[in-house]
Amino acid sequence: MEALKHTEKDYENIECTVYQSKFIDEISTFLYLIIKIPKSAIRGIVWNALRDWQLKNNKTIAKIAEMPIGIRLNAIKEIFYFGRNILKRMLEDPKSTGEIIIDIAFEKAFKYYLNYLNKNCF
Repeated sequence: MEALKHTEKDYENIECTVYQSKFIDEISTFLYLIIKIPKSAIRGIVWNALRDWQLKNNKTIAKIAEMPIGIRLNAIKEIFYFGRNILKRMLEDPKSTGEIIIDIAFEKAFKYYLNYLNKNCF
């Protein structure tokens, strides 16, 4: 749980656009309703997942919007994968904390993103 508190503090120092902040808040709230850890910790996990994706792919997240839809969806799916793994690593014992709940939460969050994309981009 100490790692979660550290992630909360990391998030408090993050600056992002209004659009990014709004979407991170929506996803964080969505995940919070399922996982029940502090929303600021979830925001930090999401932010770290975005950072990890950028480092792995040597691109900024702004480039995702310019990608063809199939590649864009794969990129977003990868970000959710990073987030899920970050959270699992932070928990002292993921199995006793409900590892399956974490998996389900991130799958549902990806579906939430797909619905959001469908409503706002098509």
